[in-house]
Amino acid sequence: MSEEDKTSSIDVASSAGVFEKALNSWAVIDLPSLQKEMDAKGLEIQASQKESLLSRKDLATKTKAFKKLPEEEKLDQINQLVKSYQNEVDSLTKKNKNVENVFFHIYRALAEAPDPKRLLQISLEAVLSIKDVEKLKAEKADLEEKLLGYADYEQLKSKIARIEEEMARAVETQLQAKDNEWQALLEEKELNWRKKELELGDTIGKLKKEVEELKVNDEIMRLRLKSHAHTLNTEDDGDDDTLADGQNLKERAADTVELQMLSRDAETAKLRVMELERRNEELRREISSARSDVEIDKLKQMNNKRISELESENALLVARLEHERKNADKLKSEIQSKIEASQREVAQLNREAEQLRQRISETQDYDEIKKELEVLRQIELGDDDEVPQLDSAIVQRNKKLNNELIEYRSKNEELTKKCEIFEKQVSELAKQVERLSEMNSKLENDLMNFESGSSNNDKWETMSMISSVAPSVAGGSMISGAPSRGGRLSPTSSIAGGFEPGAVATQNNSILPIITQQRDRFRMRNKELEEETKKQFSKIVELRREINALKNDNKGLYERIRFLQFHQDAKQTQTAAPSRDLESKYRDSYEQELHPIEQFRIMESQRISSRMSPFERIFIQVTRFVLSTKYSRLMFVAYCFGLHMLVMMLMVYVLGSTTAGGSRPGTSMTTSTGGVAGGIAGGVKSPR
Repeated sequence: MSEEDKTSSIDVASSAGVFEKALNSWAVIDLPSLQKEMDAKGLEIQASQKESLLSRKDLATKTKAFKKLPEEEKLDQINQLVKSYQNEVDSLTKKNKNVENVFFHIYRALAEAPDPKRLLQISLEAVLSIKDVEKLKAEKADLEEKLLGYADYEQLKSKIARIEEEMARAVETQLQAKDNEWQALLEEKELNWRKKELELGDTIGKLKKEVEELKVNDEIMRLRLKSHAHTLNTEDDGDDDTLADGQNLKERAADTVELQMLSRDAETAKLRVMELERRNEELRREISSARSDVEIDKLKQMNNKRISELESENALLVARLEHERKNADKLKSEIQSKIEASQREVAQLNREAEQLRQRISETQDYDEIKKELEVLRQIELGDDDEVPQLDSAIVQRNKKLNNELIEYRSKNEELTKKCEIFEKQVSELAKQVERLSEMNSKLENDLMNFESGSSNNDKWETMSMISSVAPSVAGGSMISGAPSRGGRLSPTSSIAGGFEPGAVATQNNSILPIITQQRDRFRMRNKELEEETKKQFSKIVELRREINALKNDNKGLYERIRFLQFHQDAKQTQTAAPSRDLESKYRDSYEQELHPIEQFRIMESQRISSRMSPFERIFIQVTRFVLSTKYSRLMFVAYCFGLHMLVMMLMVYVLGSTTAGGSRPGTSMTTSTGGVAGGIAGGVKSPR
């Protein structure tokens, strides 16, 4: 693998990790639900802004009217104005807390979220490059096919070069062979001509010698004839005989000369034939050796041709094998990516299910809160109580209560500051813990801290409301001169006023407006709690739906995993063995869903079989037994075929007997056998 491929694979892996982290973080954020919550909070904030604007206008009008009042009436109306300002301050603090809670909720959700701009740019580039990637993939596939066809190019090239070299060598060898052949032929002919020339020279010399000898013999014969003629001149008869003898001698001499010449020619021809035979034997040896060399060359050429063909086929097969290996690697990578994606989805679903379980476990105190609300509703007073006019004692009491309220508020502010310091310390410690923990536990702890913070804020508000009642009760008890026993109040007595039964009638006028305000606050708080419970109930319903959907998705994913495991080899199944413990619950639910269907099928088959008659049950059992195996089916077919053949043979036999007999008993026999045949035929058809 080259360095560019390594860097590209590293970039792809890093980008995939970044995308996976971003996907997990944004999945935890759940932007659509967050937007819905922000829309609802925005509407609430907008409504609260309108309410605050109206209340401020009302306060402005009240302050203007208060300024216009004379000094005597100002003392009576100042308490109402202070209470209205106090209510406005309480509502503003409450709105501020709500806004802070919304802000921290958004901040906690988006604090760890990555910047989506870079990821969106990468995804946009990827979407735009999909077309080019598809084209490049198609071109790559075409080029791979062409390369697969041109796999034996190098071997063909080397083969062509080798064949050209062999052709050049063959031409050279053929030319050399022809040259040697013609050279040998010329040498042979020159040798033959030389031999003929020598033989002819020898024959000429011999003939010259013979001619000279014949001349000498002729002269000798002439001399003899002359001598004979001189001696035999006297006798006439003797002359004729001598002439005849001379002619006979000449003829004999000529015959002897010819015989000698023929014998010499025959000897020379014999010698020539023997030399030619030896030469032919040598030429035959050379021809046989040459033929054997040619056959060896032909075999070599055929073997070389076969070897080249096999090499080309081998190259093609190697190229195809490489192509198939690449395809197999691609399929393995795709299957591995799908398995990893399914594993990521399963892990994400498991995390979400675990978060939902924790959320459900945290909301288990819903019934207790509901009971507390019912108790508070029982404690609160009616709506039709009329507020009496305040007198001077109530004005003094209100002043004392306002002073105590200011003191308690200062203490409350100090406590809130300390709580903020403690919260900062807790947040720092939480950050240190979060750095050491994993992402999943980090997100779960953030959710738990957020929910615990919201519940603590609600409890703090209820405690602040109860504490606002406590000083008024304490002041009332001090004014009335009947303090509680031991200086301590029970929670119910502090909520109801903290008075003894005898002191309630005397101090009713001073405590009643405070209790009504507290009642209004409790009502508002109850309404808020009811709204929150409704929201929690809707969330629980949605979470249950999501849990059911996740269960169905998990079952579908388990079926896919089972399908993939079925197609994997033994090594992969061995490596995947530890994950079976995680899949046990899905396997159990999957098998539990399958078993009722099987039981229903068995019950249906039993119900249908119970409605049948015994003959039908026997018939169904026989058919099942016949059609159960291959051998039973073949035996049934052989039985039917043999039975039909038996019936046919009986019918042929009966017909033959009827035609042979031709009498009445024969007819009765035919009828009886016909009845038997009909009965057998009916017996054969009846099982059908």
